[in-house]
Amino acid sequence: MGLHTSASIGGRIIVVLFLIIWIAIAITMGFFFIDFANDWPEWGPGPHPSIFTWIPFAMAGFGFVLLILLIVGWVRKPGKTDSSQGYTQGAISYDDIPSSSTQASGYREPSVSYQIQPFCGQCGARIDSELVEWVGPLKYKCPSCGHIHKAETTYL
Repeated sequence: MGLHTSASIGGRIIVVLFLIIWIAIAITMGFFFIDFANDWPEWGPGPHPSIFTWIPFAMAGFGFVLLILLIVGWVRKPGKTDSSQGYTQGAISYDDIPSSSTQASGYREPSVSYQIQPFCGQCGARIDSELVEWVGPLKYKCPSCGHIHKAETTYL
């Protein structure tokens, strides 16, 4: 669903029904306006009402475009996200984030880095940081034997 929250099926049905009723009423109003304009005498007061007959049809067109956009948004599959890997290795640095309170006081947040062991303590196999499967906060699994290790936190 992308950026918007997941909607229930009942909510979607209500929105679709509302827009269908909106479109039907607007088209019906448009035809009533056309009949009314055709019965208007040429000598009638003010401008001829036929110049206003496009308004309900424009309302129906707006409802139709909105209905199509909503349906396309619901049907289109959101971008694939793979949450099975859990966490990834990386360093978080707070140095690049400006903050008025830390700049005024002179305090700087420390940089944090998470390091993995180069070799598995269980089987002795070399652990490649790109092949590590993160299984929880600061925990990763050895690709060879599956032993779970805890990443070391380093403050810079």
